[in-house]
Amino acid sequence: MKKQIIITALFALVCLAGCEQKNNYTVSGDFSEYEKNYYIPAKVDSVCILNDSTAKILAGEKRAIYEVKDGKFQISGSIERPIYSLLWVFMTVESSDGEKHKSVEEIPFILEPGNIILSYNELCGTPLNDASVEMKHKIFDLTLNEEYDKAKQEAYEFIKQHASDPASIFLIIELTHTFMEVRDILPLIDLCSQDMQHTNTEFAMVRDRLIKEANSPQAGDMFKDFAVEYEGKTTRLSDYVGKGQYVLVDFWASWCGPCRGEIPNLIAAYDKYKDKGLQVLGVAAWDKPGNTLKAIEEEQIPYPQIINSQEIATDAYGITGIPEIILFAPDGKVVKRGLRGEDIEKKLAEIFKDK
Repeated sequence: MKKQIIITALFALVCLAGCEQKNNYTVSGDFSEYEKNYYIPAKVDSVCILNDSTAKILAGEKRAIYEVKDGKFQISGSIERPIYSLLWVFMTVESSDGEKHKSVEEIPFILEPGNIILSYNELCGTPLNDASVEMKHKIFDLTLNEEYDKAKQEAYEFIKQHASDPASIFLIIELTHTFMEVRDILPLIDLCSQDMQHTNTEFAMVRDRLIKEANSPQAGDMFKDFAVEYEGKTTRLSDYVGKGQYVLVDFWASWCGPCRGEIPNLIAAYDKYKDKGLQVLGVAAWDKPGNTLKAIEEEQIPYPQIINSQEIATDAYGITGIPEIILFAPDGKVVKRGLRGEDIEKKLAEIFKDK
């Protein structure tokens, strides 16, 4: 009898060990290429994984920080089920005047069992991560070829297939950075299971942001004015928009790395098209005026700014994440929201090709 009990206990331990091993994950990689291609000199110091980042930070939960040595890192653990996650990358960056300061970037991925490996700025190597990244690139390629309807259909089929796993969350959040309008993305959220929609804080935030944005001016709608006071002077969006020029408006902040990364694209657009009827306008949000002015000087921004808008401007346009770059037509109607990177030049080239 004792022998049977011992054998049963050993069998249970073996099963438990096998189960734990099956649920193990490793997230690792080398940031050398990431640092090399960052828009300013940068060195990655440490990383951490957050699944429900905002909820955990608000709750005061201590984050497990992992040091990056010689560009390399490794994080291991176990997980019960795949979860949409963010790899937070803590860096020391150097501005144009040589001053160093801290910055944080994030890399979205799915924390799931297996070996998850950093490849430049993406995490791959496991089934859901590979499927998600592959679909993201497929939609990007279709967009470059202007096959927009096909891109939308691919996204629909993928999210329908992954409605009950976090690959759906990954792709929907990525789609917010593409050509797709809010009104195209919201129905895709409805395809996801209730578990996916409500158990992940990051996704719930994106859903709420899109709903809020959908109720603000979209492509084809007339602009919504706002007024900002700074140093006794009131500046309105209507001082620039609706005056007979195309206006590219950048909602940004000095502390926002991706915002700073878009500034060279905006300067290039301003220099190329200012004599053809384009105005570029910066709207500094959620930022201290002193820090905004310092960043303007560091980046050598030549176009005008509305400083100290805080939440005024972003509330008017349902913006909960920056940078948000909006193009307005000469009559003040919204042409396009969410412009980023090469899409800025592409859209402007289309508009000004005969001018």
